[in-house]
Amino acid sequence: MIGIFHVFMWYFLLILYMGQIKGVFGTYEPITYKTGCSLWGVIFIIAGVSMIRAARHPTQGVITFALIMNIFCIIVAVIASILTTIELSSFNSVSYRNYGQA
Repeated sequence: MIGIFHVFMWYFLLILYMGQIKGVFGTYEPITYKTGCSLWGVIFIIAGVSMIRAARHPTQGVITFALIMNIFCIIVAVIASILTTIELSSFNSVSYRNYGQA
């Protein structure tokens, strides 16, 4: 579910990002979109499928692959959290107070 949500959020961000009009204040270019952070949800999907396969057909290779994918998912989730934190902390809010003045 989380992986599918991430992929759908990437599509949503793609539509929003492509629909921007360069105005007076420029366009917003998110770090998480540029790095493809939302597409990393495919890794969550692969890890989930590997866990289901390891539960149904427990062989040494499948269990090892599932363990490696889960560790990789933890690393990806930590990196995505760090990128999101950096993006939210460095966001400069736009002031429209003087927008109407020349």
